[in-house]
Formats: sequence, C-alpha cells, structure tokens
Amino acid sequence: MKTGENAPDFVLKDGGGNDWKLSGQRGKTVVLLFYPGDNTPVCTKQMCSVRDNWEDYAKTGAEVVGISTDSVDSHKGFAEKHELP
Repeated sequence: MKTGENAPDFVLKDGGGNDWKLSGQRGKTVVLLFYPGDNTPVCTKQMCSVRDNWEDYAKTGAEVVGISTDSVDSHKGFAEKHELP
C-alpha cells in the first residue's frame, strides 16, 4: 500500500471494545499507524512520538488509529501506561 492509496475495508475493536469500521470513516482523513506490538521498545518509542506531536496531528483534522495484533486489553494498558491519546 502506498501513501494516499485507499485501504481495503476492515473492522477492528476500538479501545472500548466497539467495532470500528474503516468504511464508516468515508469522507474523513484517517491516518493508520501500524505497529508490531504494545510495550516493545521500538513501538513504544514510535507511539510516544505520536503522543508528543499530537498537536500537529490534531491540526490536520485526521483521525489517527494505531493498529497492531495485540488484544483490546493490551492496547488499553499500553495507552494508559504511556498516556497515549
């Protein structure tokens, strides 16, 4: 997949355990941040960098979605531990 290319539709669980569907975001700008795993050194650095630059992301009006193969509970703990938005 290349920058600007449309991603295929998919459904994931959000931090609240609710379904989040890419096609439900049609017409919005969405940034998909794929990372291998919660609480790994490189991924923690990556996601904390996003947190530290959150104002820049917010200015774009884009919805930012972090995606990995970890569980919803793992994501919630990771986000809380590192104060991720």
